[in-house]
Amino acid sequence: MTLSSSGPPSTRPHSPGAHPRVLGRYSSGRPGPTVVCIGALHGNEPAGLSAISRVLARLQDGGVPLRGELIGVAGNRRALIEERRFVDRDLNRRWSPDNIARIAAGTIETSEDQETRELLAVFLPLLRRGPVHFIDLHSTSGLSTPFSCMADVLRNRPLALALPIPVVLGLEEVIEGSMLGYLCDLGHVGVAIEGGQHSDPRTVDFHESALLLMLVAAGSLEARHVPDLAAHRARLAAVNSGMPAVCEIRHRHVIKAEDEPFVMLPGFVNFQIVERGQVVADDRRGSVRVPETGLMMLPRYQGQGDDGYFIARPVSRTALRVSAALRTLRLDVLVPWLPGVSRHPERADHYVADPAVARVAVEQVFHLFGYRHVRADAERLVFSRRRPAARPVLPAELQRLREGDETVEG
Repeated sequence: MTLSSSGPPSTRPHSPGAHPRVLGRYSSGRPGPTVVCIGALHGNEPAGLSAISRVLARLQDGGVPLRGELIGVAGNRRALIEERRFVDRDLNRRWSPDNIARIAAGTIETSEDQETRELLAVFLPLLRRGPVHFIDLHSTSGLSTPFSCMADVLRNRPLALALPIPVVLGLEEVIEGSMLGYLCDLGHVGVAIEGGQHSDPRTVDFHESALLLMLVAAGSLEARHVPDLAAHRARLAAVNSGMPAVCEIRHRHVIKAEDEPFVMLPGFVNFQIVERGQVVADDRRGSVRVPETGLMMLPRYQGQGDDGYFIARPVSRTALRVSAALRTLRLDVLVPWLPGVSRHPERADHYVADPAVARVAVEQVFHLFGYRHVRADAERLVFSRRRPAARPVLPAELQRLREGDETVEG
């Protein structure tokens, strides 16, 4: 069976602002996982909404015996109306405990604060049940084939690795305040899909295929209830031939206000090889050069956002298997014995490394255990990771909302 490259007009990207917060819910009453699929967390990325609506309609019209529940959610509805990435601030960069506590307490400073509050109203009843599988559908400003991103915890791997597309590790760790990073730290499952370029009609199709495959991987659907499953897998595999199976982020180019205007040179695409010292963009300071040889990721060809581009490198599946074994055996107790490494004096599950002693090999060992978030502290490096335990928690900043603050029901 083959699939057409686009759906009928009713399943193509809808006009911005035409979506309720909850696009729809589907359950056949059978016990199983709760899957929440979010589209348009950035307002200029509507393709995910169309894919979610398409899958919900398919399940509903076919009376498919789904296990658990699938919930479709619209992200930044106000930015959707304006066809912009965001209105005031990036909705996918503000999910820190401090910001969530402020918003939960009722202090709303931006349009995206209100969006966050309304999203929390949808998420909170589900978070109390836990664990929840969150699937976040995105698209890119530059040309791209589909790929997935996940925080590097073992519970995320079955969903991400179920797709015949590259998996990018470390993006959720180098980006501060991502929604999936926050939810992952609460103990839930979270995978993001970059389905293709914003305006490419195939992006909706790729998202649809990815969502169906992940519903099977999550245990929500049996493969026999998706008779065209092989065709959806083939659709994704066909556009990713020759791509690395797994990559990790090595560098993030941050655009500061004083750097603007930042202009990416034309023609860069995801997974394109770039060489150290190669000029890839221009900003107020002059030419922007790549600090190391690697794979170009997410070049910014849009006016908003402080991520200019990322550099990645391939990771072997052997390394993934080794890391899974190390974590399953809980051998991370050996981390403090690494040369130049000590426990952080104040923060649990954080380690301090002396870069003069803890060189590249030590950093790679940290990555095997999931410690991909690195920040400089004076002359030291501090390594941390997403919460590895699978038992969800409801953190202190959400306790007030847990007590029944009905004003969040947006």
